[in-house]
Order: sequence, then structure tokens, then C-alpha cells
Amino acid sequence: MSAFDQSSREPDQLRDQLRRLFRHRAVIASGLLLGALGGGAVSALGGADYTATGEVVVQAISTAPFEAGGVSADKQISMGTERQIARSAAVAGRAAEALGGGADPETLQRGLRVSNPPETQILEFEYTADSPREAAERVNAFVRAYLDHREATVTRRIDNTVAGLDDELRPLLAQRDELDLEIANAVTPSARQTAESERENLAARIADLQGRITGLKTLDTSPGDVVRRGEEPEAPSGPGVAVVVLVGSVAGLAGGLLAAWIRSLLDPRARSADEIRTALRAPVLGTLPRRQDGAEVLEVGPSRGGERAEEFRTVALRALRHPRLAGPGCLLVVSAREHPGTLPTAVNLAAALAETGRDVLLVEADPRTPRLAGELPVRGAVREPAPGRWPGGARITVDAGTAGYLELVPGRRVPDPTRALNSPEFTGLLTGAAERDEYVVAVTGPLLSHADGTAVAGLARGVLVVCDPDTTLRDDLDRVRDLVTSVGGHVLGAVLYEGGRGRRRNPSRAPEDEDTGTDGTTGTTGSGGPGGPGNGEDTVALKRVAPGGPGARADDTAYGSYGRYRRTGDGTTLRP
Repeated sequence: MSAFDQSSREPDQLRDQLRRLFRHRAVIASGLLLGALGGGAVSALGGADYTATGEVVVQAISTAPFEAGGVSADKQISMGTERQIARSAAVAGRAAEALGGGADPETLQRGLRVSNPPETQILEFEYTADSPREAAERVNAFVRAYLDHREATVTRRIDNTVAGLDDELRPLLAQRDELDLEIANAVTPSARQTAESERENLAARIADLQGRITGLKTLDTSPGDVVRRGEEPEAPSGPGVAVVVLVGSVAGLAGGLLAAWIRSLLDPRARSADEIRTALRAPVLGTLPRRQDGAEVLEVGPSRGGERAEEFRTVALRALRHPRLAGPGCLLVVSAREHPGTLPTAVNLAAALAETGRDVLLVEADPRTPRLAGELPVRGAVREPAPGRWPGGARITVDAGTAGYLELVPGRRVPDPTRALNSPEFTGLLTGAAERDEYVVAVTGPLLSHADGTAVAGLARGVLVVCDPDTTLRDDLDRVRDLVTSVGGHVLGAVLYEGGRGRRRNPSRAPEDEDTGTDGTTGTTGSGGPGGPGNGEDTVALKRVAPGGPGARADDTAYGSYGRYRRTGDGTTLRP
């Protein structure tokens, strides 16, 4: 798979997304905690529910339920209709009367559920209540109420039909009695015959009505049988406390992740190296932990090294590999807003460059709040700048310990900073670095606070931006990029200061559309570059020089010893 294939970067993008998400761990943990507490509260306040079940087999009304033939029972009964009747207000009213105690029918109906298993004539009554006894009592009350309601309905209909037939039968019986008298008193045979014929027809009608009445009175009005009585449940129904808390926790975790994702989208800060690299369109050359309180500004040289010192060396070497700094030139160190790491970054980069044997000039291009002259170890007495326009005057030699010496042009308060930074003397100081065969490291105030940094950025070959993922805004980085490019400058890269988080040991690689340097840089090799056996880091091949005798420093390393020699001739002339 090609290194430039977008699919090869998908795991990195996924890890970056997860990293952004888990920066808001407090939001995720809060959502999880609230979900668990909500589940516990629902379980505690809702209490346990108990469900009792009763079953009834519904039978059809028939004069001969055991005789074969006729319409089948399942065709005589609509189970859907019976289910609706079981849930009706009439049945609930009967159940309320049976339970007594002023029970409300509408309230009783809320805990009832009636179902009908497919292909059966069984109604299942389920009632949910706060206690096992109450659930059993109420389900049995509904079962009994349904059966009583169905039986009472059938009985009422039979009684009404029988009463109607009786009303129709009584006039016929009276008429039959009259015909009997008429037959008994008939004078002629023809009159008797006519009366007897009418009586026979009347008797047939009377017999039919009496048969219908008898059939209705002999109907089996049993509405059904109780197959299963409701018993007190032994355990509560529904999920237990553990399940409710677990469900609440999962829901809270999902809500916390969603809130963290939304917050990460709305976060204006550049919280990762990828975001900074995207905003500046330049690589991140190094990631530094925050300075400890009371630490010296100069860390490369006076100390025995350390994580920060080695990272400064790495940043310096990666900057040197850029084609714009293949030869002597000016490097500007600046930040978007006020940042405490800007000055230490410039000072230690200058010391790291001096440690490689290069002539380095550190310029404090800050005519507003200069302070470097009083914070760096100088060689000999510090001389006041000669009267005149800044930056004219004497340079100060800084003793960087094992890194050697570097020159410093300290800043000085001037009435008109803009005029001073655009003066021919200052412009020649930065742009004439190649002619003087020295590397110039300039540091100025925040780029977005005033125009000083913009004036210097146009004179430098490269601009190094100091960022803090905790405070730097993406919009600020976009503005820095626009300002630098608008004056003809070039953003060389960024240096990150991470506070409170473990730093990434490998700086992010440069974007594919940026030129990150070649192996033609003076004093550098590409062992860590593409195609080399290294691990992707830029390295510099430094010449080891044997100690100069018994008086040599015991803590000199190959890197540190090299810094004690001036880059002249073959690079082995001892510095004065």
C-alpha cells in the first residue's frame, strides 16, 4: 500500500478522532454517572412491580354443546370482540364493585392487559400491581367480572326474547279457548268443521312459539371456564435494579459521548498536532513539555541535557533540513498570542544551532518589552548599547556552556517601534545573514497583538510558530498563516507546548504538499528521512572530536563537544 494512499491514513484519522473525543473525559464520565444515578432513581422511586396471570376459555352459547354438526364454536365467537369486552368499562365497573374499597374503574383498567394466543379460545388476563397480593386479587376480580358480565348479558337477552314470545303467545291461547267454545256450541256440521280447521292452524302456531320459548330457556348460558386462577407472583416482573442501572449507565454513556463529540466539534482550540498542521499548512517540528517554575531560559548547553533540551536539538535539526535554511539565513520565532515559551524556544534553538558549529546571532526584535539581556549568561561585562538608533550598538556574547558561544542583539525600548523594525539597519541585520555567514534567530512579540511580528516575518527565510494546544485557536493560526504569506514570508513549522498530558515523542510528519527539505543541507544526512534506515526522524551526522586533554569537560558528548568548535575550515578549530 502506498504511503500516499488515503486509506493508509484512515487508522490515524480514527485515532485522532478518538483522541479528540476523549479529551473531554469529564463530560463522558459525567454522562455515565448521571445515567447510572438516573437508573437507580427510577428503580428506587418506581418500586417493584408484580404481575399475576389468569386464563379463561370462552365457550359459545348453545342448546346442545356436545352435539356434532352445525356451526363450529370458533365461528360463533369473535375472540377479538371478547378481548375488547374484557377490557371494557362495564367489566372494570363489576371488578371495582367486587373489590370494594371505593376502587376507581378507570384506575383499575391501567394495570390490566388482555391477550388471546393465536388459534385458541383462551383469554389471558394479566394485571400488574405494586404487591403480589394486590395483583392476584385484581386479576381474579377481572376474570370473574368478565364471566359474570358475559353471562348476565346472555341471560338478559334470553329473558327479553322469552318475554316477547310470551306476549305473542297469550293472545293465541285466548283465541284457542274461544275456538274451543265455538266448536262445542256449533249447530251445523259445516260450522264445526270450519272452527276445527282454524283451531288446528292456531295450535300449530302456539306449538311453534312454545317450542322456541322452551329452547331459549334450556340454553347453556355458561360464558366459559377458568383455566388458571391468578396466584401471587413470587418475584417482581420487569427488569431488576441491576438491569435498570445498567441500562441507565449505557444511555448516560451514549449521551456523554454525544456531548463530548459536539463539544469537540465546537471547540475553537487547535487541540492536536494534526489540526495545527492543517491550519498552518506546515509540519510540527517538535512537541515540548511545559517549563517548570523557576527553570532557566537557556537549557541547551548549561545543563546535562534532558527531555526539553533534546527536543530543542531535534527541532533545530529538522529546521535545518528545510531548503530555505540550507544555508545561513534568518529564522523568526513567534507566537500568535502571548506565550511564555516563545523566548525560551528562540534562545534554545539558537544554542542548538551554535552546538552544531554554526555562527549564530540571536536578535531580540522586541522594542517594546525587551528582557533577554538580563536573563542569559553573558561572557564578560554587559555593555550598554551605544547611543543611536536601535539596533545599532555593541553585541553581547552569550556563554551557552557546552553549546559554545552565540551573539545576542538585545532589544531596547524605542519611541517608535514600527520605524525601528523597518529601518535599514534592522533590515540589513536580518537579510545580510548569508553575507556574514551566520544564522540569525529572531524573536518578536505576538504576531496578532501588534504589527511588529509581521514586519519581521517578511525579512526572515522561515517563521517558526510557537503554539499551545490548550489555548491556541484555529482561527488565530489561520490568521498567522495569512499574515506571514501576505508579506512574502514562509511558515517553516510549529513547536508545540503541551501541558498536563504526555507528549508525543515523534513529531508529526509534514503534509504532502509542503517541501520538508532535502539531504543537501550542510552538515546533515538523511538517515532518518525517506528511504533511510531511521525511524522517520531527521538526524544530523556530527563529527566526534576527541577531548582536548585532561582539562576537557567530562560531560561532553559527541553533540556537545562539537559545539565547542567554530565552523571554519574542516570544522575542527577550537573556539576561543
